[in-house]
Amino acid sequence: MVVKNDKGMFFLEKNYRDAWNETSFIDKYIEECYDKYPYLVGDISSGILRLKGFNNDSKSQDYIGNLDEYLETSCAIGCAYYVLKRLKNEDEYNKYYNKETISTSNIHITPIQKIAFDKDSLVLESNPKKKSNIILDLERVNKIKTPTVSSDVLDFIKEDKILVSNQNNYRKNDLKTDQPKEENVTTYVSGSADFDPSKKKDFNKNNNKNKNKNHNK
Repeated sequence: MVVKNDKGMFFLEKNYRDAWNETSFIDKYIEECYDKYPYLVGDISSGILRLKGFNNDSKSQDYIGNLDEYLETSCAIGCAYYVLKRLKNEDEYNKYYNKETISTSNIHITPIQKIAFDKDSLVLESNPKKKSNIILDLERVNKIKTPTVSSDVLDFIKEDKILVSNQNNYRKNDLKTDQPKEENVTTYVSGSADFDPSKKKDFNKNNNKNKNKNHNK
């Protein structure tokens, strides 16, 4: 691709990841800095274009042959970039321009002819019904497989059940001990108006004395 603008005439040698943008190139180009370089490299990082000039001097740090090293050490990994070669005059520009121009005088393209579809020529043939090769086992349809449980898990479940059962028994025993004990209550029946249950011992003594007196008589 050849480029021609107020900054000069260039041939786009490489355009990695579609980095080339003429508007940003013109905005970034400074004549005093870049006019002396036969090659210009533009790399893009975080949406910002950076230009770098290179020459043909193999002894120079800006030698175009060191482009790969520059991209690895000074540019973002995998960044988009392009390489421009400066064209010295109109003859050189036309030379590259003519290489890109393709002559179509000897090229003949045969147009594609569409064939109309005739619906009446379409014949549908029926085939005799055949037994289906697909057999459905209704017992297995939507059946959920029972997962296998390891012996360690089964032992853990048993121990957990035993622990829960013991805890329930302890709770029952605690409830029994918390209930108040029933006290034995003695009911006294007496026909005497002077009977006082709180003076039970004295009453029994007097009563026994009376019984002995009556017996002696």
